[in-house]
Amino acid sequence: MKPGRIKYNILNILFPVCAFMLTCSFVHPDQVPFIYRPVYFPIYPYSTYQSTNYSPDFSLSSDSVVIPLKRAGRLFLIEAKVDDQIGNLVFDTGANGLVLNSTYFRNYLKSGEAVSNGITGSVGVVGQISIGKLEFSEIAYKNIKADVTDLGHIENRRGFKILGLLGFSMMRNLEIVIDARNNELVLIRIDKDGKRKNKANSEFKASYFQKFETNSNILFLKGKIAGKNLNFCFDTGAETNAISSDSNKNILNTLTITRRSTLKGAGSARSEVLFGHMNDFSIGERHISEMETIVSNLDALSEAYNTKINGILGYNFLVQGTICINFVKKQFGIRFTKKEEK
Repeated sequence: MKPGRIKYNILNILFPVCAFMLTCSFVHPDQVPFIYRPVYFPIYPYSTYQSTNYSPDFSLSSDSVVIPLKRAGRLFLIEAKVDDQIGNLVFDTGANGLVLNSTYFRNYLKSGEAVSNGITGSVGVVGQISIGKLEFSEIAYKNIKADVTDLGHIENRRGFKILGLLGFSMMRNLEIVIDARNNELVLIRIDKDGKRKNKANSEFKASYFQKFETNSNILFLKGKIAGKNLNFCFDTGAETNAISSDSNKNILNTLTITRRSTLKGAGSARSEVLFGHMNDFSIGERHISEMETIVSNLDALSEAYNTKINGILGYNFLVQGTICINFVKKQFGIRFTKKEEK
């Protein structure tokens, strides 16, 4: 057992815990005692508006583009321009489409308003607006729809200008390669069969491929814990993994719980969760241990996605290797990083 780690029987501590954030509300988050430090999940599912899938304009008629990713903690940011606003978009595949920060887009005409749910329950009021142009790296989108809501707390926490969240609806007509270790996102043109248009581009070489399921623009993967097949939401906007607190006791008993933490979602709500490590996760034939995770009630998220979710695969899964996603083929591939490369 590592120094400082306390291993609990999770079944003995899955009970409501007292909220201590009131006593820490005037302390900077990074100075909050370790047991209370919040974990952020700026995932933003919504179902009020049906997302349109957009195809970008590539400059210079290129067949692919490499997009640098900046890091803000464990969040990945893309430098972007939305109409006349320049800032950052959180690369967040837990978001159904493009979600913009009302701080910068409050004067746009809204076509309607509704309440949306996220991992901590109600996220807040959401409206929909029209954007003339979205640009990042060497690609651009014109005349697109976006949801708009208050994302100021994410911006304040990370110290970056956050224009919004960018999900898969903006890139699902392309092959998507995510290299978290090298902070790169690669978008590659594909044909109607999902094959790369430029045959000179070699196909992605994966250690493991899996056919995936989707609900609108959200991707779900199958993984195993304690020999049980589980449904995981693949979420680049999650700072850590998550396991549902209503999981089978055999699943929960494989986890090592080290502390309690505070969960912060896309809305202003907080909830107290258990924090620890997955010890028995596998995908395909690959066993991955020691991935950080929280244990939380995921009912609100399951309701928002209209799909039963057993867990979330976030940052700790992303850094296990290079990931390739092809929505046309409904194929997920991962090339695991070799131990000597870590």
